[in-house]
Amino acid sequence: MPRESKSYDLVSDAALHSLGRLGARLREARLRRNWTQAETAEKAGLSDSSVKKVEAGSARITIGAYLSLLDVFGVPTAFNSVLQAGEDTLGEALSRSSLRQRARQSATAEEDWEI
Repeated sequence: MPRESKSYDLVSDAALHSLGRLGARLREARLRRNWTQAETAEKAGLSDSSVKKVEAGSARITIGAYLSLLDVFGVPTAFNSVLQAGEDTLGEALSRSSLRQRARQSATAEEDWEI
């Protein structure tokens, strides 16, 4: 039985759909290479069931499993473009906002520690 975690309930439908599309593309990449799930799992250092879960777009498997398959398929840097400058318009707008303040540790907090 899978572990229960509230974080899985918080994943948006859009994010789950995106994982499903990624899983489908990874399956297509495997089939283009004429590899079985077992062969792919061995190459990626994963179990057969992990490959099945990734191809199904599961959010209940580590991102490392997705990365292992991307590496095996020759695209180990596929996540490099995620949220790069110019694509994170919300984050960039917030960083320019006059309402934004960085959280800083107060000077008194350091004085509370004695060794």
